[in-house]
Amino acid sequence: MRKLLPLLIFLLAAPTYGGSLDSVVQREARELSLFSLTSHSRETFLDLPWDKPSFQFWLSYYRNRWNRVKLLSQVDSYRVMYPLVREIFRKEGLPEDLSLLAIVESNGNPAAVSKAGAAGLWQLMPGTARRLGLKVNRYLDERFDIVKSTVAAARYLKELHSMFGRWDLAIAAYNAGPGTIKRRLKVLGANQFWDLTKLPDETLEYVPKFYAVLSVVKASGVLNRPAKDRLITVKVASRTTLYRVAKALRVSYSTVRRYNRQFKRGVVPRGYRVYLPASSVKNYALLRYAKSSNLYVYVPRKKERLSAIARRFGVSPRLIKEINRLRYNVAFRGQPLVIVKLAEKRRDGNG
Repeated sequence: MRKLLPLLIFLLAAPTYGGSLDSVVQREARELSLFSLTSHSRETFLDLPWDKPSFQFWLSYYRNRWNRVKLLSQVDSYRVMYPLVREIFRKEGLPEDLSLLAIVESNGNPAAVSKAGAAGLWQLMPGTARRLGLKVNRYLDERFDIVKSTVAAARYLKELHSMFGRWDLAIAAYNAGPGTIKRRLKVLGANQFWDLTKLPDETLEYVPKFYAVLSVVKASGVLNRPAKDRLITVKVASRTTLYRVAKALRVSYSTVRRYNRQFKRGVVPRGYRVYLPASSVKNYALLRYAKSSNLYVYVPRKKERLSAIARRFGVSPRLIKEINRLRYNVAFRGQPLVIVKLAEKRRDGNG
C-alpha cells in the first residue's frame, strides 16, 4: 500500500489532460504500467492493452480473491516446467512473456486434453502437431512431450508472428487458426486484433485473458521467487516401460504418467526422454547428482557385470552400485538401472 500511495497521489493531483477521454486513459495506463512493470526487460515485455475494455474485464475477474488464488496455484504448479519453457522460447527468439500462454491453454497441465481433441501443455490439434514435426500415432503422441511440444509451439508462434507482424494477431491465430484471422482482417480492413469482430467467442476472450494473466502473474512476482522444484530429464538407453522407469527412480507411476503421456501404451523406445519433477524422485542417492549429470535408465536383456555396463556408458561401476543400491557386482535381466554420467570438468579446472 505504501508503494501505491505516491502513484495514487499522482493520479488524483494530476491536472486534467487535454484531448479525448481515450488519450487520458492511455496516458494513465502508461503510468500504471511503468510503475508496476519497470523491473521487466523491454526485450521480453509484451505491451499490455490497458485501455481495452475486454482486458479490463479480465483484470477485474482476477481481482476476485478465489479466481486470483486459483490462477496463482496453476502458475505455481507450472513453475516446475517454466525455466525449461522460458529457455526454449529464448532460443527461438520469442518474448519470454509468451511462456505464460500455456496457463491460458492448459492451466499449465502437461497431461491436459480438450473436448475438441487438443492435447498437451500447448493444446495442439493432431493435424497442426504433425505439420510441426511431432509424431501422433498409435504408440506416440508427442503433443504431450514437454520439450518437443514446447519447441513446436514456439516455432508455430514465430511463424504466426512473421505472418501477421503483431503479437496480438499471432496469439489470436494460435487459438482460431491463421485462416480465420486473415479472413476477418481482409473483410474489415483491420490491422490489429482489437478491431476484429465476429470471431468465435473463445478467441475474442482468449487474447485479453492472456494479457490479463500476464499482468497479474508479473505483478505477483510468483515467477521471480526461488523455485521449490525443478524438472529433471532422464534418457532411456534401452527400450523399456514407464513402470520400470518409475521403479528405477523410485517415483510413483501416476507421477511418471502425468508428465509422460506421450507414451500411449506405456512403452518407452530407446533414445527417448522421460521428464519428472525432482521432488517426486525418492532415489535420494540419485538426486545428489541429478543437477549436474546426464541421467539414463538402462534395462539389461541378460545378466551383465556392472563393469561391462560401466564401460559402455563411460562411468564408474561403484557409482552404478551406489545409485541403484545393489548388493552384487552384476545386474540381472529386466532389472532397471539408473546410470549417472557425471559432467566432465573443464580443462581449466573451474568445472
